[in-house]
Amino acid sequence: MARRGRTSIVREIKESLQAIDKIGESKREAMKVGTNGIHSKKQMANTMSDAQNFVKWCRSEHGVKSINELNEVHYVSYIAYLSEKGVSQGHRVNVETSLRLLEKGFKERSKRFEDNPLTLIRFCPEKRLETSLRGSDAKNRSYTDAEVQLIREKCSDEVTKAVDLMREMGLRVKEAVNVRVEHFVPNDIGNGWCLNIEKGTGITKGGRFRQVNVPQSLEQRLESWIAYKSPEERIVNVSYSTVRDGVNAACKRGGVEQAGRGCHGFRHAYARERMNQLMTSEQKQMISRVLENRKMGRVADYGILREHDKQLYAEAKKAMDQIHSELGHGKNRWGLAMRYMSD
Repeated sequence: MARRGRTSIVREIKESLQAIDKIGESKREAMKVGTNGIHSKKQMANTMSDAQNFVKWCRSEHGVKSINELNEVHYVSYIAYLSEKGVSQGHRVNVETSLRLLEKGFKERSKRFEDNPLTLIRFCPEKRLETSLRGSDAKNRSYTDAEVQLIREKCSDEVTKAVDLMREMGLRVKEAVNVRVEHFVPNDIGNGWCLNIEKGTGITKGGRFRQVNVPQSLEQRLESWIAYKSPEERIVNVSYSTVRDGVNAACKRGGVEQAGRGCHGFRHAYARERMNQLMTSEQKQMISRVLENRKMGRVADYGILREHDKQLYAEAKKAMDQIHSELGHGKNRWGLAMRYMSD
């Protein structure tokens, strides 16, 4: 086996992930023969970012200089650190996936440079620390209006702008800090404004199209934000990590228990508010019935047989799909509805 000199831990990450680069190959076929790895550019970018954040933290906090020096204590401590920062459980689940890919890639990389790669220390625990949210543990993760106000009062002006965009328009934290003046246009249906993003590359998740009416309650603030700014300027002039840290600090100062809600709690609050605006009480009862079906592993419309109930189901689903569209999701996302709309 080939050997070589010491290399930086950040470079080790790049080489490790390159070792399991399967972009363009069938994920299903790879899983059949046990050679699956990273199968999309998006997954590669996300894994690279999560892995770099992890090793940089380990280097700073524990003096780790090589992936081979990592152990389960570093892994467990880092996930706990993310939880304390207020990073959502869903994101922590994704981070764990990234770290497991890093470990897999490092083992593959090491086959080229080590005499016996099987002696490498395993740093990922056998069982995950977080469990994916599939609906069985779905619960209300939204901030109340009173909590939002407490958070706003403890944030800087720029972070407060991001909080308002997340709570009032359902934007993700990265979307809130990347949206520009040019994305806000006069509303076609009357007075007011509309967020209209035709090409979302670098802004929305997956670069998806996004169109959301600006609520009347936000119009005056928005107009003050965009005044005297050029079209290409961002509304919020801080990074998404600054917003996350700012919200976390504001919650602590304001006595708001985050309970893993992080910045996503604002989107949950937006979804619930839109549900109250768009759905009748009967339609909301139908949504609850559908979500109960999904939790039990049934199809969404199980037991919905009467003509009146079928019509109610269609109307409730239409409203749900609109809410998901405003959140940047696709249609028929009952699993996501469990996260955002369950009690």
